[in-house]
Amino acid sequence: MYEVPRCAGPGCGRPMTRLGTGRRPRYCGPNCRKAAQRERDRLAGAEQRRAVQLADATATVTRLRRPLEEAGFRTSVRAANVYAAAADPVDVADLDQSLAQLRLAVDELAVLARDYRHAADEADEAAGRYRAAITASGPNRPG
Repeated sequence: MYEVPRCAGPGCGRPMTRLGTGRRPRYCGPNCRKAAQRERDRLAGAEQRRAVQLADATATVTRLRRPLEEAGFRTSVRAANVYAAAADPVDVADLDQSLAQLRLAVDELAVLARDYRHAADEADEAAGRYRAAITASGPNRPG
């Protein structure tokens, strides 16, 4: 069965008459050709914005990783100091000071951990949106 060629303009699909020679037309006229170009430009801009969001979110996760690791190390050192001060029956003031330092270290670690988790969630969401957009555009992406 012979298929009638149709306009490739977004939302058009009008049947087109085929000329006897030359290349097959894709669009029924200049309005559909321009509308298709605008659609390709819009899709390309959206893809670029998703790529920038993904790069920003990934950079934030990378930037926060080292401070989070350092805060975790400082917290473990402060916890060891608390243990050492608790085991020393002579200096009770040292225990109070070690506990205060541990509380500060834990608070700092909690803030960094929340920021890191938030950035990691944003990076995962951005990656998911990027993958979904690429999958939705399929192998015949406009270009």
